[in-house]
Amino acid sequence: MPPFMYHAHSFAGLALMIVLWAVQLLIAYLIYRDAKEQKMLTSVWVILAILPVFGYLVDVLYLIIRELRPSRKTENPPVTL
Repeated sequence: MPPFMYHAHSFAGLALMIVLWAVQLLIAYLIYRDAKEQKMLTSVWVILAILPVFGYLVDVLYLIIRELRPSRKTENPPVTL
């Protein structure tokens, strides 16, 4: 393999890892907001969503559990001053 291709491949791998990690952090933030609104355990879901190996599986599991459980959102949220 030519030497110039090796360096491009290592950069592409690093760039892909950074992009996937950024996407995972964005998904974890969205899970945090939704779990807080649904009155679920936000810290547990966010920690599980950030895990490198199982993060995407936890994201799918969150969506399934969120749809199956009854919503705990309040219909008329209290007014704050």
